[in-house]
Amino acid sequence: MYIEHCLKEDLLDIRTTYMGSKGSCFWVAEADECVVGTVAARPSDEQEGELMLKRMSVRKDYRGLGVAKALCQAVICFAQQQGCRAVVLNTLMVQDEARLMYERVGFEKYRDDVLPTVYGRLANVTISKYRYGVPRRS
Repeated sequence: MYIEHCLKEDLLDIRTTYMGSKGSCFWVAEADECVVGTVAARPSDEQEGELMLKRMSVRKDYRGLGVAKALCQAVICFAQQQGCRAVVLNTLMVQDEARLMYERVGFEKYRDDVLPTVYGRLANVTISKYRYGVPRRS
């Protein structure tokens, strides 16, 4: 359901959503002439001056090799170039690997919210919100 939802929204037209507006971007990691990972970023809807990391995905057979870390660093570099003060992201409580990787990169959890759907409330599915303070360019 999640993939179908994403394909009907921002992933339906990556060029328009992430490449066509200032402050947004989409990265693809390749190995052996195949896509092995993706990540996107766009300005946060919640706070001005913050960049939202979105759509982080790494193929299972390439996890643990530094692909996700490199994609995170690309987003952080982009945020710094854009003059953003922070990179923020949301991840589900069940995504343990992702949460640990974000924390190793330097993201700090600042809030947990219950998923605002009927299923989320019934199953008590939690969304963790993370923030990375972007250092100022010198």
